[in-house]
Amino acid sequence: MDADGETREAARRSLEEKGYLVLRETGRTIDWPRLRMPTFALGGERVTPRAFLVFNQELLALVKAGLPILTALEILSQRSQLPALRAILEAVRVAVRGGGALSASFAEYPRVFPPLYTAALRAGEQSGSFVESLGRYVEYQKRVLAIRQRFRAAITYPAVLCAASAAVVLFLLTYVVPTFTKIYGDVETALPAATRLLVAATDALRSLLPLLLGGAALLGVLAWRWLTTPAGRRRLDRWLLGMPWMGQVVRGYVFSRFARTLAMTLSGGIPMIPALEISLGTLGNVHVGEAIRSVVPRVAAGSSLEAALAASGVVPSLVLELVAVGETSGSLGEMLGHVADLFDSELDARLATFAAVIEPIIMVGMGVVVATIVVIMYLPIFHLSTVVR
Repeated sequence: MDADGETREAARRSLEEKGYLVLRETGRTIDWPRLRMPTFALGGERVTPRAFLVFNQELLALVKAGLPILTALEILSQRSQLPALRAILEAVRVAVRGGGALSASFAEYPRVFPPLYTAALRAGEQSGSFVESLGRYVEYQKRVLAIRQRFRAAITYPAVLCAASAAVVLFLLTYVVPTFTKIYGDVETALPAATRLLVAATDALRSLLPLLLGGAALLGVLAWRWLTTPAGRRRLDRWLLGMPWMGQVVRGYVFSRFARTLAMTLSGGIPMIPALEISLGTLGNVHVGEAIRSVVPRVAAGSSLEAALAASGVVPSLVLELVAVGETSGSLGEMLGHVADLFDSELDARLATFAAVIEPIIMVGMGVVVATIVVIMYLPIFHLSTVVR
C-alpha cells in the first residue's frame, strides 16, 4: 500500500486510521534503525491471574469487534491501572507497528505473558485463526481459575476457623486463667488437681510465650527458605501426593491442568512435542514433573503418548485409558478435555465433602477445649460450695 504524507509519522498515522497495519516502509528519506523493545520490570506491581483474564477478555472483545491490533493495544494500555503494564503494552504496540508479530512481542515479557499464552497466539497467527486461539485460551484460563478458586475457598475457611480457635484458647490461657488464679490465691483451701495442673501449665506458657513465638517465627522462616530450594519443593510435593486424602486432591488438580493444557495446545494447532513441553511447565508439582519429563523424548522417538505416559509410573489409569482411546480414534484433544472435566468434577466433590466434614470437627473441637478449660477453672468454686454446705 502506497501512502504519501509530509512526514513518515503522518503517512503511518493516516494508514493506521484507515485500519491498515504498516509492516514495512520504503522511500528515499526513510532510514529507521531497527526498533528494540525496552525491558520493563514490574517491581512491586503484579499482574494477578484475574487481571490477566480480564485483559485477555477485553482484547478478545476488541479484536472480535473488528478493531486493528494496534488500536486494541492502545485502548488496553490506556485502560490499564498498572503503570508498568501500561508501559509494556505501549512497547508491544511500538514493536508491532514496526513489523513484529504480536506473540513475539508478548514473549519478550515472560513474567507477564506466560509461554503457554504466547505459544497459543503464535499458533493462531500462523494458522490465520488468531481470534479462535485467543478465545480458547480465555476459556482455558476461566476453567483453571475456577478450579483454583474453589480449592482456595475450601482451604481458607477451615484455616480461618483453626486460627480463631487457637486465638480463643490462647486468650483463655494467658488472660482468663491467670485472673482466676489471683482470685483463688486468697482462698485458703487446696485446689483440685486438674486446676493446679492447668494453672502450672498456664504459668509455664506465659513465661515461655516470647520464646515460643520467636522459635515458631524462626522455624517458619527456615521452612520457607528450605521450601524455596529445589530439594525442599520436591520433598513437599512428594509428601503432598502421599497424604491419604490430600494426595488424591493434589493429583487430580495436577493432571486436570496437564490434560486441559495439552488439549488446548493441540486444539490450537501446536505440534505434539512443543505442546508437551508447555504442558509440563504448568503442572505445578515438581515431583510429577520430573517423573513424566521422559515423556517428551519417548514421544519424539516414535512412542505413542499413552505408552510414554504409562512408562512414567505416576499417571493415573483413567488418563492412560482415555489417551489411548483418543490416539486410536484421532480425537486426542477431545479425550484430554474429557479427562480434565472428570478430574474437575471429582475435585469439586472431594472439596465439598471436605468442607462439610472439617468445619463441624473444628467447631466441636474448639467447643470441647474451651468447655474443658472453663470447667477446670470453676472446679474450685464447686468444691468451695460443697465445703460450705
